Amino acid sequence: MYFFNVTKTSFTILFMLFTLFATSSLFAQGVTTAAMNGIITDVDGEPLPGANVEAVHEETGTHYGAATRLSGTYNIHNMKIGGPYTITVTYVGFKDQKVENIYLSLGNDLNMNFTLSEDIESTTAIVITAEQDEVMNATRTGAETNVTPEQVAQIPSIKRSTRDLFKLDPRSDGNFAFGGTNWLYNNISVDGSYFNNPFGLDDPAPGGQSNAEPIPFESIEQVQVSVAPYDVRQGGFTGAGINTVTKSGTNIWKGSVYSFTRNENFIGDQVRGETVLNPNLSFNQSGFTVGGPIIKDKLFFFLNGEIERREDPGSNFTASRNGSTGSTVSRVDAATMDKIRQRMMDVYGYDPGKYEDYINETKNNKLLLKLDWNIDQHNTATFRWNMLDASRDLPPHPIAISYNGTGRGPNESSLPFQKAGYAINNELNSFAFELNSNYTAFSNRFFASYNRFRDFRDPFSEPFPTIEIGQDGVTYTTLGHEPFSINNVLDQDVLQFTNNFSYYLDDHVITAGSTFEKFRFNNSFNLFYNGLFGFNTWPGGSTFESVDAFFAATDPNLPDSLRTDFRSMIGSGPYKEDVTDVGQLAIYAQDEMILNENVNLTIGLRVDAPIYLNDLTSNAFSKSFTFLDGDFKDEIIDAGKLPDTQYLFSPRVGFNWDVTGNRSTQVRGGTGIFTGRLPFVWIGNQMANQGPAAKFYSFDINSTVEDFKWPQVFKTNLAVDHQLPFGILGTAEFIYGKNINSIFVRNANLAAPVGTMAQDGRLRWDPAANRKNDIGGGGMYVLDNTDLGYNFNATIQLRKNFDSGLKTTFGYNYLEAKNTHTSTEIAFALWEGNATSNNPNKPELSYSQFGSRHRFVFSSTYTKQWDSNLATHFGLFAEVAEGSRFSYVYAGDMNGDGVRGNDLFYVPKNKSDVTFATGGDLTPDQQWDLLDSFIKQDTYLNDNRGKITERNGSVGEWFTNLDLRVLQDFRMDFSGKSHAFQLSLDILNVGNLLNSEWGVRTLAGSSAKAPVEVV
Repeated sequence: MYFFNVTKTSFTILFMLFTLFATSSLFAQGVTTAAMNGIITDVDGEPLPGANVEAVHEETGTHYGAATRLSGTYNIHNMKIGGPYTITVTYVGFKDQKVENIYLSLGNDLNMNFTLSEDIESTTAIVITAEQDEVMNATRTGAETNVTPEQVAQIPSIKRSTRDLFKLDPRSDGNFAFGGTNWLYNNISVDGSYFNNPFGLDDPAPGGQSNAEPIPFESIEQVQVSVAPYDVRQGGFTGAGINTVTKSGTNIWKGSVYSFTRNENFIGDQVRGETVLNPNLSFNQSGFTVGGPIIKDKLFFFLNGEIERREDPGSNFTASRNGSTGSTVSRVDAATMDKIRQRMMDVYGYDPGKYEDYINETKNNKLLLKLDWNIDQHNTATFRWNMLDASRDLPPHPIAISYNGTGRGPNESSLPFQKAGYAINNELNSFAFELNSNYTAFSNRFFASYNRFRDFRDPFSEPFPTIEIGQDGVTYTTLGHEPFSINNVLDQDVLQFTNNFSYYLDDHVITAGSTFEKFRFNNSFNLFYNGLFGFNTWPGGSTFESVDAFFAATDPNLPDSLRTDFRSMIGSGPYKEDVTDVGQLAIYAQDEMILNENVNLTIGLRVDAPIYLNDLTSNAFSKSFTFLDGDFKDEIIDAGKLPDTQYLFSPRVGFNWDVTGNRSTQVRGGTGIFTGRLPFVWIGNQMANQGPAAKFYSFDINSTVEDFKWPQVFKTNLAVDHQLPFGILGTAEFIYGKNINSIFVRNANLAAPVGTMAQDGRLRWDPAANRKNDIGGGGMYVLDNTDLGYNFNATIQLRKNFDSGLKTTFGYNYLEAKNTHTSTEIAFALWEGNATSNNPNKPELSYSQFGSRHRFVFSSTYTKQWDSNLATHFGLFAEVAEGSRFSYVYAGDMNGDGVRGNDLFYVPKNKSDVTFATGGDLTPDQQWDLLDSFIKQDTYLNDNRGKITERNGSVGEWFTNLDLRVLQDFRMDFSGKSHAFQLSLDILNVGNLLNSEWGVRTLAGSSAKAPVEVV
């Protein structure tokens, strides 16, 4: 494979080619529609070319049509999802045929075959076959999950979030990660519009930072999750493509008003027989919908407005008083916290606020407007605008640059003060336009969208340094200004164009298309503006090893010159502001062919070209030093040079084989390459951090290797779907993904090691000289690629629809996923936060932090129709899974590389295998007894004595969860119109409601994951 540089001139040519050639229809990036296909024959099986097929969407009067080709085949693309549809087939000299009440699912290409008889008196049976099942159909190849409107309405959801729908896929982690892949590597779309959180901070979806959904849940029509789709029109991800389509107006006027509420009285307070803290909580989500015709059969609208208000306790933990303990009692002593607060007020005139008994608020307002226009017989258009205005109160960042990497709480070990937190604000305006055209010989889809994200923070504190106090190697408390919220403003603008053209050639559908995305980020991030938090050994540092060290350094009796002067650390002058411009151009073509009546084959090629649109000035400062690569060989780095654009090729092949010819058994799958995006904050870090010689001083320097490539993975999928006895549909599916280009970060300013540890053989650095160069005290963090990493998923699913209306699904997934890094949000934290056992610049292959090794899911929906006015709907979701993976590390810097809390723990074989500190409260024998007991209680540790633990090698305990929704309909007829009142009850974790021993999930705390402190 060859890669070429792209200059600005060639980019202009590429863009012109895009606008001229940009000419798929159904499964393009951001699935929004459905389709139909089939064969029309006579009773002798001979094709009927020129037969007319008409599909009418009854609620809007939208007409779709096609004529059969020489082989009798037809295709209709870009159809509205849902229904009901009426399908009519006509042919001169033959009887017309009509089928009613047909419904189309998102992304599904419904196969409907008709056999026509001549227009004479005949008793010949008319044969109409339709593959309406989302699984058993000829166009399905790779792994995907479709969530129907019925499931959207009936699956339990306290938050009323699409995340509660994703968990139906057994390959999901119950949230946004699929198949063990980083959740930031998905492509999320709403009505075809790019809906990721593109900069990649904190959450993969817009509004996620403020715990808000970007669109009202009441607007959702259908959802599709594609893990391995082999249509080349789907791109922009190596994890999963998540597509949501919103509701539309019809000829029928429809409206609703709704309100969902809960408080602390709806929350249980018993865990394994113990009463836990259950502070005040309030939640309300209210809104309205209205939709109908503006012009009957022509123009329709749908409008949904919603507000959400929530109050949560600032902490689920309280401080210990007089040695009190409990599951919600932190080790932090209330009297000590009171003294810390008083010391800050007395000496510095700074009140850090409360440390318990305070409220965090969450607020958001949402509005969605959608217009659908039937332009003429061949063209339909859709416009959607939605708005989000959300804010959420939060504690300080839980992990990044925390004391010894042990986090800030609130948890069993640490309680931060209230003013150390902040409010995150997420504002979004999204505009999307889609034009779909259908003709006998071809179809076309044009799509354009613009998303305007505005994220900013309101810190609770006045300008002040961040102060962190540790105790026994673990964070004790945090106070002062939240360090990541100092004029933290992020403006994101995403522009998207897609145009896809499909041409029908007898047994082939030839598709050519392209898409272009333009991202602009204007970021102001001022991490060390108010002093060097996180550096307890540096002059001017504001982190303390112990509570006693804090009180000693702030003693009012000390001379001013010896007492730590926090107020002198407060910054002044302008704030940083950095602009990052990135583009992605994709061109693709494919052939969907019918090899014979039982085999469908799709072959395609996609080419993605990431394009860096910034002009950076060559960094003379970084080029003046000699750094070290991952093998400790000399390298020169120009931090002012962005990567060359790489052409990334993604060939794919997908197939579907109807083994028996009656769709009772099908074998399907495919193989090919998927190219994704990355969190653009990693690119933005290079724009922002050009070192101490730049216009804006930066503690660190960030760079990227010249031939840097966006993530790529080679995925192979094989599945068998089979109709089992008793009406059960069974699926066995396997997915293997091998990384081609994975991403990791190395610190090129790390000095060469000086030896190895006698105990376990890991590399060792001189703590006093672990930086290769003095570049201002920081690191040179380089974004690089590796081909290490893979994921394997083996999935079994069973589905059955009972005659009573009960619908059930069962799924199990086995996951083994390995990569080279623990994912986080900023580039240097990818290095510092990556637990390692040897060379941190060549991270070893180990387990992914995403997903469960074993996960069972069960879902069921059922409707009991009592009479024409009363109906009860039931929705059930159950999950049994192995716990999340985690790492055991040392609390401290074991290998001397200058990073604390990321050295994987060596499990001693016996007492003589470790040296204990003396002079403390415990003797070496007592320390060994405690450590040995800790090792014995964990099977993983006990089985790995004499070895270094693996990153994410430990697995949490199994957990169970059962959620239930009961929805009661009361219908009444007024003036010939039906009106309904619904009362719903959602219960999450029903098991714990019935028995406090059930539904309990055990998680490893920060102190448990760092059991030994390096002294």
